[in-house]
Amino acid sequence: MGKRQVLKSGIVLAAIFAVAMFAGSGSVMAASKNCSHVGTFYGVSNSGSTWMVTVTPGSSATVGQMVVEWVSWDPKLGGAFSTVVRTTNPLGVWKKVNGKTAQFTWIAYGLDADGLAVYVARASGVSSMVDCDHVNFTYVMELFHPAQDISTDTPAFGSFCGTGTETRMLLVQATCPQ
Repeated sequence: MGKRQVLKSGIVLAAIFAVAMFAGSGSVMAASKNCSHVGTFYGVSNSGSTWMVTVTPGSSATVGQMVVEWVSWDPKLGGAFSTVVRTTNPLGVWKKVNGKTAQFTWIAYGLDADGLAVYVARASGVSSMVDCDHVNFTYVMELFHPAQDISTDTPAFGSFCGTGTETRMLLVQATCPQ
């Protein structure tokens, strides 16, 4: 086989490969869409609380951190803590269980008017991706006295369970009306 024939064969093979790649690019792109829990989501719980959460990777793609910002939340927890005036934004961690499921834990503090902690709220749960942009989850909220060791003690103020949903915040580029 001559030099020109090898060159022509290489070009033909490259063209066939390129056509195969680009012809299937719709499905290739769809398959490569990032369906991880990593991202920014807005959520709502069955109790009506709303928030924004940013989930980031940590030391690997299967663990990381989460930062939550309350949008609406009852820091008094239905009147159970009448001296609480605000709750800190939760900080937490997550761990991937499988392709669609992750576990999470976060902690927030209920503070009085002087900024002293009245309770420590720890939520832990399991989230499942419905699709790349929607997550359903269940959780247990435990309420500890600030002097307790939340790693070993039973929650002094009890616990309750709930559910919620989160929707991924999409990147949009709006244009101004003319």
